[in-house]
Amino acid sequence: MTYTMFHKKKEGHDDSIWSVAWARSEKDNSENIVTGGVDDLVKSWNWRDDFLDYKATLKGHQLGVVSVTINAAGTVAASSSLDSTIKLWDLDSSKQIKSIDAGPVDCWTVAFSPDGQYIGSGSHSGKINLFGIESGKLEQSLDTRGKFTMSIAYSPDGHYIACGGIDGIVCIFDLATGKLLHTLEGHAMP
Repeated sequence: MTYTMFHKKKEGHDDSIWSVAWARSEKDNSENIVTGGVDDLVKSWNWRDDFLDYKATLKGHQLGVVSVTINAAGTVAASSSLDSTIKLWDLDSSKQIKSIDAGPVDCWTVAFSPDGQYIGSGSHSGKINLFGIESGKLEQSLDTRGKFTMSIAYSPDGHYIACGGIDGIVCIFDLATGKLLHTLEGHAMP
């Protein structure tokens, strides 16, 4: 089987893309795609009529962008970078809303809570850090007692958060109590 490039966008990233997010905006029903790359940039795109239109380049990170996500309303994007910051972006205006200092090497994967009030971030230290969207401050830190948290996901009701670590362990926390409820071990490690 041979693969060919269907379209190449001149507005595309200059280096590898590490993360992609896609959501429908509640405001106007448009579909937004956000990409983050090694080139320190976040790019936003509109998907309509089976065609991808470039919208904007969102600048502000100093090192590679490792994770992007879009809130449930489809109106705000978040990006995390090797520069240890989380940036919040208004997808309508393509402007930066806020920059959150996540601390040295404590910012990897990011995910919005279902209610859009918090942004969770996995860290190199094995913690899940929860930052308030309004305050921009660390509100809660959950310790997996593990290694490098590679991915996180909120439950649809927002009561729980799960994470996967480089040590092959999945942890599930109750957000109201901060307690570790379950661990799933035995996954193959890299």
